[in-house]
Amino acid sequence: MIIILDTNFLFALKSKKDKYHQRAYDLLTKIQKKNTKYFTNYFILNETLTLAINRSRGNISFLEQYISLFFGKDNFFQVIQNAPQEFVNIIEICKKYITPKSLLSFADASLIYLYQKINADYLISFDSHFDNILTRKY
Repeated sequence: MIIILDTNFLFALKSKKDKYHQRAYDLLTKIQKKNTKYFTNYFILNETLTLAINRSRGNISFLEQYISLFFGKDNFFQVIQNAPQEFVNIIEICKKYITPKSLLSFADASLIYLYQKINADYLISFDSHFDNILTRKY
């Protein structure tokens, strides 16, 4: 099984004040199975670390929890680097799904691209705008 991880899931795992913290922890406990591979990309790493810095107002010990999640003892997923030539494909996904009523970030479009590229089984995200595009667990 292949699972893609979104910013809000990763952030909620470490932030006990986040409204999705318990749900993220429960999901992680439920999905951890043998032969399951977990992926995200560097756009999500950027979003998650930026969110941790902003929400904690620069609290380094809070940020350290996310550094451990991405690079240390708490890591359970692989972070994929998009090649520059893939950006065109991600932009095409943006153009396909962005409407005045449905704004899709470049980072979210990059997850759709990754999902399609590696033929993932589902995405873990608390964002409903993915629902008519791919299979989401929340």
